[in-house]
Amino acid sequence: MNHEGTKTPRTSRRFLPWCLGVLVVILPSFADNPAPPRDWQFIVIHHSATRTGNAEILDGAHRARGMINGLAYHFVIDNGTDGKADGLIETGPRWVKQMHGGHCRQACINEHGIGICLVGNFSRDEPTEKQLESLVLLVRGLQEQFHIVDDHILGHGEVIGEFSECPGHVFPWEKFRERLKQAGGAGVRARTQ
Repeated sequence: MNHEGTKTPRTSRRFLPWCLGVLVVILPSFADNPAPPRDWQFIVIHHSATRTGNAEILDGAHRARGMINGLAYHFVIDNGTDGKADGLIETGPRWVKQMHGGHCRQACINEHGIGICLVGNFSRDEPTEKQLESLVLLVRGLQEQFHIVDDHILGHGEVIGEFSECPGHVFPWEKFRERLKQAGGAGVRARTQ
């Protein structure tokens, strides 16, 4: 129970305890029955290739393309457009239900890879500062929780068999990796058993 006397969704405490200081939204219709965590081994970073958007808009676009499970990503990091705060991390139903992703052509990556999409077109622009901060916080937390090694943090276009420049050639990989390193010391170097 929270201070207002209503039930607090278990998901936000169970799966995202390390996101203190960042507002995380869990899509409400899926927050009641979280599934046990999967054996996640990869984190795949995407861009929406649009200047605006949010999880609801991307969900609608994916459903319109025939994706019956809707939003292909596990998380969406907003850029301050379409009524969502800049840097807001939206948690999709695939994460709450611990479902495979729909964000790559490679089944293995969808089965074992957490899909994170930042709203924006990083073939033209860099992510906002708040998006980058949220991405570092989210990725570092996922790495710690699931023992995901640094080498398994990929851009969509880095996945073998994918023919994409996603998350865009302007995405600041060097800045992101340096901040990731600063956020968690030396990073996760090897899987622990």
